[in-house]
Amino acid sequence: MQNCANRNSTKLGRKRRKVFALLFAAAAFAAWMPGLAQRSAGAETVSLGKSALRSGDYTKAREYFEAALKSKADPENAQAGLIQTLRETGAYADAARRSDEFLSVQGNSALLHLERARVAETVGDYSGAEKHLRRALALSPGRTELRGDALRELGELLETLGRRAEAARFWDQLIEEYRAGRTAGSRSLGNAAMAAWRRGYVQDARDIFMDATEPKPAGEIALEALSDFGYLFLEKYNATSALAVFRDCLKINKSYPAALMGIALAKRYENDLEAEIYSRAALRVNPNFVPALNLLAELALEEEDHDTAIREINAALAVNPANLQSLSLLAVHKYLSGDERGFIELERKIFEINHSFGGFYYTLAESLVSRRKYEAAVEFSRKAIALDPEFWPAYATLGMNLTRIGKLAEGREAIQRAFDGDPFNVRAYNSLELFDQMDGFARRTSEHFMFLMSKEDERVLSPYALSLAEEAYGKLTHRYGFIPRGPIQVEIFPDHGGFAVRTLGLPGLEGALGVCFGKVLAIDSPQARKAGTFNWGSTLWHELVHVITLQMTNYNIPRWYSEGLSVYEESRARPGWGDRLTASFVKAYKEGKLLKAGELNSGIMRPKSPEQVALAYYQAGLFCEMIEERFGFEKIKQSLRLFAENKSAEEVFRIALGWDAAGMDAEYARFIEARLKDIAPHMNFGRAEHPPGKETSGRGEKSALGKILESDPDDFFANLQMGAVLRREKDHAGAEAHLKRAQRIFPQYVERGNPYQVLGQMYLELKREDDALAQFTAWSRMDGSSAEPQLQAAEIHRNRKNWAAAAEMLELAVYINPYDPSIQKQLGEAAMESGRWPAAIAAHRALVALNASDAAGAHYNLARALRASGDRPAAKREVLRALEIAPSFMKAQELLLTLSEESAK
Repeated sequence: MQNCANRNSTKLGRKRRKVFALLFAAAAFAAWMPGLAQRSAGAETVSLGKSALRSGDYTKAREYFEAALKSKADPENAQAGLIQTLRETGAYADAARRSDEFLSVQGNSALLHLERARVAETVGDYSGAEKHLRRALALSPGRTELRGDALRELGELLETLGRRAEAARFWDQLIEEYRAGRTAGSRSLGNAAMAAWRRGYVQDARDIFMDATEPKPAGEIALEALSDFGYLFLEKYNATSALAVFRDCLKINKSYPAALMGIALAKRYENDLEAEIYSRAALRVNPNFVPALNLLAELALEEEDHDTAIREINAALAVNPANLQSLSLLAVHKYLSGDERGFIELERKIFEINHSFGGFYYTLAESLVSRRKYEAAVEFSRKAIALDPEFWPAYATLGMNLTRIGKLAEGREAIQRAFDGDPFNVRAYNSLELFDQMDGFARRTSEHFMFLMSKEDERVLSPYALSLAEEAYGKLTHRYGFIPRGPIQVEIFPDHGGFAVRTLGLPGLEGALGVCFGKVLAIDSPQARKAGTFNWGSTLWHELVHVITLQMTNYNIPRWYSEGLSVYEESRARPGWGDRLTASFVKAYKEGKLLKAGELNSGIMRPKSPEQVALAYYQAGLFCEMIEERFGFEKIKQSLRLFAENKSAEEVFRIALGWDAAGMDAEYARFIEARLKDIAPHMNFGRAEHPPGKETSGRGEKSALGKILESDPDDFFANLQMGAVLRREKDHAGAEAHLKRAQRIFPQYVERGNPYQVLGQMYLELKREDDALAQFTAWSRMDGSSAEPQLQAAEIHRNRKNWAAAAEMLELAVYINPYDPSIQKQLGEAAMESGRWPAAIAAHRALVALNASDAAGAHYNLARALRASGDRPAAKREVLRALEIAPSFMKAQELLLTLSEESAK
């Protein structure tokens, strides 16, 4: 811009000055040619620094920016690049110091004020951040991209501070710029998308993000825009799309902390160990990255590892003592540990920073869900909504937890409100779709239970389910001396996806079969699993134990201990039910991979491998078995009463058992050692995976196994394999000897090709029926997840007219495969013959529901069972249905006549 003297100068004067200027410029060029080359090289160094920063080579980026500063070329961009590098790598103190140094010289640099504000906000200096952002805004007219960055940062800051009306004005400015067509470039479009998101225009935000992150020939994609797009997907529970965007971001910069953190958060939906792995990856780049420290604290709280949680929270607060999420997580810890004064103090501190921060109560509600404190989660969700009536995720959390405590109608209404406010919330949408499906469910009630299930399940399962539930209720309430609040609501889902949505609001949840919320529980139907692979009766019993232990402890029981008691009680309910000792468990023991007692929660909540979950469940069950075996069941009840007082696990077991943490681990290790010391030495897993001589002829295999058995006659796998070889060769005596030896070494082994199975089939072929029955019966007592041993044993009993024993075996099979008409038909016959009328009625009702090939016969047999049980009116209805199908059915006619005569008496 010209000064006043220039504007008032004469034409001649201007001409002279022009000639003088040209001459001066030529002289300067000649005199300063080396300096110009130096500045040109410096500018290129800044460019190289920006490229290194963008690619995640932070060490090289810092070197380039420092070199550029020494050359004094393009100082503003070199300084800003250096500050950004320091900030992204967590060197916040250095970034603040260098920023202040630069601003002391270049106080009118909008770019430096912007970078200084970002550093200030990161460390919780919110007033300083606002001061620098407003200064950056005032200094940036005409610099569209920089101005957009300042508007966006100021909007974010003001929302953090609860000044949403002020923030909205800045978001609206960005939106107006976009609408006017003055927004171009990935970074600016990303800011506009963020503004649309924050103002609730989610579809518009998505579309603008798409434009911001679409590769173009001219201009590069901004990492911030990509990362923000991923976080939009995360907010809507769309983890799949979020992961795709974050991975695109990491293709540009493999070390970008925000993208690494985004993947960690997305992996939480899978309860994946990768959530921790990616959090720690972000911390390797930036050791002071507060979002990663917060997530590690959340994971530790979920695992009930309060020492680790506090360490991570303190680390986060050391960086930013005003971080609202860190303070909220500290409040969660205070609440769970019963520190009411500490909780109130944190509540006060948080609302001094942001008087309307509904996220505080929302974090509490979400954290309490992992501890099964659903009623408290409901109350905190209500508080979050009271502070922020448009906090739609809080409505979804409120609704989910209302349904978990049995208030389906009220919960559904809250979830509908969440969806109305945010129709992109996948969790709300899925839940509403599920409740629509549940509207068609049948309801069946008993003294203590209300069952909701599909009409197909109701016709087949309800007699068995209601009877089993009442049996479990009677036995468990007597054993534990505790009556839970009821009625207890049991929901049975015909597809696993529905069960998963009922549990989390999202599909997936592989491996889980049931879930208990305290007064409400949900399980998969047998229809949801491959036929014959799932014992739904055992699962129902398992979840009903949770009802007792959760309510008895006021929901304070550690997850691993609750699971352990359910596993243990499950194994006591019926022969073969529950988890059992497996070869995988023995292998983990030999490899030193079993968990200590104090590590069982992490094995269940954050397993390092898919196998570790099953191992941890079984280990937890063994721990409970150890207590009863060593001290008696009264100690288990005492421990539950102590947990009800909100004492820590270490304190509970010290009082109840006299063990500190180290002593408990040592005693537990000795208990497992005693269980496995006679089995583990004889289990050669290398031999199991690579059987000797298998690739050669049968003779070569037999010879190789013979040599092994000469040196170690008790090698389990060698005996098992030799038994199979001799069985194929029809050497029944030799096969029997080796298979029985394998059985004695490891009696719990019931995988395919187990000694019980092979011996049982061999004995049947040899007409040794008694021996076959003994094998199948023993197998059934070891394995409640396979119907084969029950059906084989039942067949022998039926052939012998031993109807009561046959019915007992077939009832066990129904808990595995109730939709097999042949099982129901055999059970109905055996139960009728042995006078087990409830079982006969249930079986014949199931046959009617399954549209058995002999429908008339099914109705007729159901009528017979009903008559025998004394229910003549129902018997008459069924026999009439039989005659509707087959009017000339002689036996049905005779039964109808008999029923009529009996009614006339």
